[in-house]
Amino acid sequence: MPSHFDGMDRSQINHLFKEGDFASSDTIHEACEKLRLRGNKSYKDGDLSKAEDFYTLGINSVPSSESGSWMKPLLLCYSNRAATRMSLGRIREALGDCMMASSLDPTFLKVQMRAANCHLLLGEVENAMQCFSKCMESGNAICLDRRVVVEATEGLQKAQKVVECSNNAAKLLKERTSDAAGTALELLTKALSISSRSERLLELKAEALIFLQKYDEAIQLCEQSQYLAEKNFDIANSTNNFNISTSDSYSSVKLWRWSLISKCYFHLGRLETSLNVLEKLQQVGSINDKCVIDKINDSLSLAATIRELLDQKRAGNENFKLGKYTEAVEHYTSAISSNIKSRPFAAICFGNRAAAYQALGQIADAIADCSMAIALDTNYAKAISRRATLHEMVRDYEYAACDLRKLISVLESQSNQNANQSDSPSGSHAVKELRQAHQRLISVEDQAKRGLPLNFYLILGTKPADTANDIKKAYHKAALKHHPDKAGQLLARSEIGDEGQAWKEILQEVHKDADRLFKMIGEAYAVLSDSEKRSEYDLEEELRTLSKQSNRGGTCRRSSDSSGYGRPSDGYRSPSDRSYYRRNGRDHWRTYGHSYSRW
Repeated sequence: MPSHFDGMDRSQINHLFKEGDFASSDTIHEACEKLRLRGNKSYKDGDLSKAEDFYTLGINSVPSSESGSWMKPLLLCYSNRAATRMSLGRIREALGDCMMASSLDPTFLKVQMRAANCHLLLGEVENAMQCFSKCMESGNAICLDRRVVVEATEGLQKAQKVVECSNNAAKLLKERTSDAAGTALELLTKALSISSRSERLLELKAEALIFLQKYDEAIQLCEQSQYLAEKNFDIANSTNNFNISTSDSYSSVKLWRWSLISKCYFHLGRLETSLNVLEKLQQVGSINDKCVIDKINDSLSLAATIRELLDQKRAGNENFKLGKYTEAVEHYTSAISSNIKSRPFAAICFGNRAAAYQALGQIADAIADCSMAIALDTNYAKAISRRATLHEMVRDYEYAACDLRKLISVLESQSNQNANQSDSPSGSHAVKELRQAHQRLISVEDQAKRGLPLNFYLILGTKPADTANDIKKAYHKAALKHHPDKAGQLLARSEIGDEGQAWKEILQEVHKDADRLFKMIGEAYAVLSDSEKRSEYDLEEELRTLSKQSNRGGTCRRSSDSSGYGRPSDGYRSPSDRSYYRRNGRDHWRTYGHSYSRW
């Protein structure tokens, strides 16, 4: 039957009740019941916001002085609004409605069951278990529909499952191994399928993701859950337990999320973004609450570290642009020495310092820093490309080719990722870089076939005009600096579990690259420290230079055509005979006893 409330909006109905136009009990009953039915219809149609409005109007239609007179329609409005608010994700408000309905009729098991489910969704398992147990006892006592008892039994089992998963996950995370963290993540995912709004479970899951280095997923989890968490934060509980003012009542909801998000950005190498989040945390910490302040002290310490790192990197970049390469090296070194826990950021500092060393002509130092950068961030394309260039400069074309193949693999992977992100502006740039890398590889492989000897002077950072004493000093300095036993000392870590294992693997890679570089330095000294071999090497370098000049002038004469340079053909070694220098150089090196242990 049509009602005279049909077509009225909320403000019109409220106005009617304020004016007393419907003061009779029949009218109040009719209003509440009709609004409830309209709410039911909207709920069934999927219009939850409209349904909530109708239930609210129904509740407001009953004066507080007469709530007991028309208990049933009012009770159902509270109960139905609770169901609607649960569907809208506003669990805390739904729980409040359940409490109101239960106060009107303590025997209404349906609303008590709904309250239990609200507690369970919020992760308040003790309260949930009490409600479920109460429903089971009441259901058995008054012999109502057995479905209530069954549902309560299932709810109790779910609550116990959440407790079990949560406790086991917390224990596993303390083991600090990836296997344990992976198992913990599985347990937490199961628990969250039951208690999806549990702050404790969400925080533990974020910690598990961070331990597994799934930083982007952890950030996404924290950001996506924050909005609903703020809506469901228990203001009353916070006030009782933490003595937080109403305006700051949900600071703890933000606190752990921002703290973990800042750590994620730090480990991703996005220090500026991490600092922005930490500055928000600092504002939260300005409230007069010791508990909250204590929780953010670590984050504030991280903020100070980040500022120092960014200042040193910024100073290094500015000096590099001004051509003050020595000063740039000093600033990058300060940043590296301060903190290397953010591996991508440390890799960038090593890569930048390599560029400064290259500009200073310290090629061995530049190669070592590129190797450190690549060990810290295996997908750091710039460092891989620079090391390939440095290997080309010292004519180590074999390893330059290895680097370029690695570069191509990294660029292809990045190109595929960009292809999956249609809005990525770097797609065309990545394709261009990939094409250039392929072209460089073809050129380097062609050079490798010629078997040219290394550029020994460049490796030691010396010049052909330097004296034998200069060569010796340069060698001792390089050998001391790049001894494999010293390589990666800055990276030595004390972490246990998988984190410690990860650093150990990084150090092994650094040691392997340092061993290659050290042998290259020894090979250069073995040739340049022997006057006869140095003279022969210098002559071939001169012939190679003349050959290049001749080729530029249009004469395509090979450097091995020695008759054009006045050199006897008898006993002449082609400059392409790289194996000769390496074989004899190593013999000479061993003769002088320059072993690892000496340095």
